[in-house]
Amino acid sequence: MQKQRYLIAVVSLLLVASCATPQKTVYFVENTPQNPHVQVDNIEPIKELKILPKDILAINVSTISSISTDVATSGVDPAAIFNNAGTNYSIAPSGGGGAGGGGGAGGGATNKGFLVDELGYIDYPMIGKLKVSGLTLREIKELLARRLEAYVKEPVVEASIINFTITILGEISSPGTIISPNQKISILDAIAAAGDIPITGRKDNVLIIRETEGKREYARLNLNSKDVFQSPYFYLKQNDVIYVEPGRVKRQENNDFLRFYLPTATTLISAGLTFYSISRLTSTK
Repeated sequence: MQKQRYLIAVVSLLLVASCATPQKTVYFVENTPQNPHVQVDNIEPIKELKILPKDILAINVSTISSISTDVATSGVDPAAIFNNAGTNYSIAPSGGGGAGGGGGAGGGATNKGFLVDELGYIDYPMIGKLKVSGLTLREIKELLARRLEAYVKEPVVEASIINFTITILGEISSPGTIISPNQKISILDAIAAAGDIPITGRKDNVLIIRETEGKREYARLNLNSKDVFQSPYFYLKQNDVIYVEPGRVKRQENNDFLRFYLPTATTLISAGLTFYSISRLTSTK
């Protein structure tokens, strides 16, 4: 009877060793107390984005007053002239799709816009070359409103970046380009728009690549920690690149030795040990 129990224990141990149940990963598991109390953190105000070269600006001009007396005789609304200017751009997402911190999907439609050149200028009607690089959208709207007062009474200017794109690569459900229509997108928004990180991806070492003023920055975020909300890279900027590193399980799947030879060797060893155990029990009867 004791020998039979020994045999059952050996076989059960081999079966348990050969079967591993995958564990699901979760976000924000570090530094999180397990209690029912609500934790409140102070939120730093989001810094206004600054325009960079290669951004494409959509600019709309309107007015609540009549057109200026200087152009009244022409019978043409100057605001319409400005709004019909610009180049047609079609910015469509690939893979990840649209996102935007509660903004909905973006991309696909054709919009008129002004490309910021390498020196940071746009070529705007009637005004000519206008330096916009390094300015915020609010500053650009105020600058244009002042410059357009010579042509439109009480101009109201709206501006936005129509190619505010984020690229997400690596171990993600749907890698590709994400467009944020409202220029406000966090790392969590981008990951959600790309279909989330599967169990084979690492949440504790997400790489952000950012180009700013001729420099390339590399930052790593740990999405297992709530401290990620305090990171200056939590909210993304235009043209940021996100790379999700594959986890140990995924790297093992890509290793030919671990995929093909190790399982065979493990099976042979397990079979040998089982045969040896059975032989020992049989020979001692």
